[in-house]
Amino acid sequence: MPGEKTRRTVKMPLINLAEKRKRTFRMGPITLLLCFACLIGLSVSATYLIDHAKYKKQSDNEDAEIRVIQKNNKSLSDKNIALENSLQKLENEHSNLESQYKDLASGLDTAERENAQTASELTSALKDLEAARVDVLKLRGELDAKFSEIEALNANRQTLEQKYNGFKELLAPYLVLEPTLVGSSETTMAFDGNLGIVLYEASETSKCHKDSAAVCYLISGTNKEKLCLRTGKPESFKYQGKKYLFNLLESKESEGAHHYCISILKER
Repeated sequence: MPGEKTRRTVKMPLINLAEKRKRTFRMGPITLLLCFACLIGLSVSATYLIDHAKYKKQSDNEDAEIRVIQKNNKSLSDKNIALENSLQKLENEHSNLESQYKDLASGLDTAERENAQTASELTSALKDLEAARVDVLKLRGELDAKFSEIEALNANRQTLEQKYNGFKELLAPYLVLEPTLVGSSETTMAFDGNLGIVLYEASETSKCHKDSAAVCYLISGTNKEKLCLRTGKPESFKYQGKKYLFNLLESKESEGAHHYCISILKER
């Protein structure tokens, strides 16, 4: 029995050692697994810390960039507002310039119409001026002709005055009506205004000689006597029982009218 107990006692440690070895053998992989897990955790933690540090640094850089961007954005916003204000000011100035342009265009159009009208009026005025110049030249020619006629009349007047002076000296005792220049259809009075004398141009209806230069009517009250006058050939007539000679000294046409120089003498 004691031998058995000793044997049992000896056997028991062998069993425990085997169990311990078995346990030790069983616990090794677990520990390795735990160690591996710890390593993985440490690796993950290290990776996380490294990534976190990188992320934080990147985040700080991005925050700094965001602040710079925000600052730049604020600056750009201020510039944008300034540009908008400047643009509004430019639009207002453009609107004012456009309004001024329209006013200038309207004024220019009005000025062009006025210039066209002025040019037309100037052209018409130039035509009128040219016509007036032609009329002036024509009038000058007419005036020159009239001056020539006046000079001729003055010369004739001087000649008549000379003839008159000669007749006056020669015929003074017989002269009743001095040589007088009268116009056609004008009434001239003689014998102290008692005898009216009217001369007309001789015509085919006058029933006078073909060489008659004028027809003379002597009017005294209700009496009317007709004489056919030839230049330089006195015609005899009676007035208040006495005989007189009616003398046509000269007949001349001037400016479409006839003028006659006449005189009355006592018949011898």
